[in-house]
Amino acid sequence: MDRQRLIVVSNRQPYEHRWESDQLVCARTDGGLTAALDPVLRRHGGTWVAWGSGSADQNVVGPDMCVEVPPESPAYRLHRVWLTPDEIKGGYLGYANQVLWPLCHITLDRIHYLKAFWPAYRSEMHRFANAVLEELDREPRLVWIHDFHLALLPALIKAERPTAPVSVFWHIPWPSPDVWRILPERREMLLGLLASDVIVFQTSSHAEAFFNCTHTFLGAIIPSSRDRVLYNGHETRVSVRPISVDYRVISEHAVSSSVEQAESVLRQQLGFRAGVRLGLGVDRLDYTKGLLKRLWALDEFFTQFPRYRGKFTFLQIAIPTRTEIGTYQLYGDLIRETVNDINQRHSACIKDIPNEGNDWIPILLQEGRIGFDDLVALYRMADFALVSSVNDGMNLVAKEYVAAQVCETGVLLVSQMAGASEELPGASVINPYEIEGLAETIKGALEMPLDERRRRMRRMRSYLAAHDIHAWVDGCLQDALVGAQT
Repeated sequence: MDRQRLIVVSNRQPYEHRWESDQLVCARTDGGLTAALDPVLRRHGGTWVAWGSGSADQNVVGPDMCVEVPPESPAYRLHRVWLTPDEIKGGYLGYANQVLWPLCHITLDRIHYLKAFWPAYRSEMHRFANAVLEELDREPRLVWIHDFHLALLPALIKAERPTAPVSVFWHIPWPSPDVWRILPERREMLLGLLASDVIVFQTSSHAEAFFNCTHTFLGAIIPSSRDRVLYNGHETRVSVRPISVDYRVISEHAVSSSVEQAESVLRQQLGFRAGVRLGLGVDRLDYTKGLLKRLWALDEFFTQFPRYRGKFTFLQIAIPTRTEIGTYQLYGDLIRETVNDINQRHSACIKDIPNEGNDWIPILLQEGRIGFDDLVALYRMADFALVSSVNDGMNLVAKEYVAAQVCETGVLLVSQMAGASEELPGASVINPYEIEGLAETIKGALEMPLDERRRRMRRMRSYLAAHDIHAWVDGCLQDALVGAQT
C-alpha cells in the first residue's frame, strides 16, 4: 500500500505539541497503541486522525488541521480533531474511561455511569467522523480504526460512505455477555462496530466473547467457521491478530552506545550496589495492571525469603494516566502508601546487619515518563520483568522486555490474564491473584539456572522476531482488504 492508501484513527495522537518555558516542544506520547502504530505510519505513510490534546497543538496545524510528523523526518500527516470540554469530560473521561474501560477489563466496581456520558460520547464520535470524511473526500482510502474510544465510528462513516473499506482493531479485552449486559447502550455499541468490514481482536477468547455478545443481544448469525458475523444483510469478518513490537529496532538499540551509557548512569542514580539483583515493572498507573497485588506479592516475598533483604530490589516505573479521574488519583495514593509501608518494614529488618548498610530500598517507585534509552537500559539490566495485569488485551511491555534482552539472561513473569501469556512460550505464567504463589515464582526467577534462562529467552526472542509489528500490520491490512472485497 502506498502512503496515500491508509487512514489510521485513534483517540490518542502519536505526537503532541506543548509549551515548556516559552518553548514549543513536540514530544511522542505514551502508550502501547501509539508506540505500536507510529512505526506503521512511518513505513506506510498516510494520515493519522486523532484528538489534538496538547496545549500547543492548534498553533502548528494548517487550515486542514494537519501537521506533518515526526518533526525530525516527516513521514505522514497527523489530522487533529478538536473536542469541546463537555466531550472530553463526558465522552473521553466519562463514557470511554469510566464505563467501557472498567467494563471490558471486568473491574466492575470501578464503573461510574452517568446518563450524560452517552450523548457526549456520541458527539465526540461525530467529530471524528467528520475528520475521517474530510480525508475520504481528498482520496478514497482504507480506514483503520483503533480501540474502544471509537466504537460508534464505523457506523457513522458507513452511513455517509457505504463503500469505504473500514477495519477495526480492538486492543483491550472483550467481555462475556454476562458482563456486556451491564452496559445500557450494549446494542448501539455492537451495531456501531458491526458496520465495519472487519473487526480484529488480540486473542481467540476475545473474539469468541464478541461472537457470543452479538448473538445474545442482536440475534446475529455466527457461521460454524467462527470467522464472521451476519446481521441485517451485512457480513463483518472477525479475525485474531496479536499486536507486537518492532523487534529489530529494539534489539539493535539495546546494543547501542547510548543505551550502554544510560545503563551506567542509571546504576549510579538508583544507587545499585554490586551483587544486588533487580526486578522490573513498567506500567501505566492503572488499576488493571495489578500493581497493588504486585506489591502485596513483593511484601510476601521479602517475608518468606528474608535472605533477599539487602540483596534484591524491585524497580517500578509508574507512568501517570487519566489523572483527571478521582479513581486514578486515589489508586496512585494507595500505591505510594503501600510502597512506603513495605519499604519501612523490610529495610528496618537489616539496618543493624553489618555490611548490608542502611541504604537498601526494597521497592523503588519512579513515577513519570521515561526516555527510550533509559527504558531499554532497564530492560537489559533487569534479572526479571513482572507483568501482573488483572486483565490485559496484550501488554507490550512483556514483548519489549524480550526484544531488549540481547544477553538472554532475564526471565519474564507474565499474568495469565494478559494476551502476551498466550504468545511467549518461554515466559513464567503467573496468577496475579495468587499472592503466595507469585512470591515463590519471583524466588524461582532469581534462582533459575543460567542455561534455562537462556533457553527460555531464546525461544521467546525467536518467536518475536518472526511475529513482530510489521507481520502484525501486514496481517491486519490483508484482513481489511479481504473484508472490503466480500
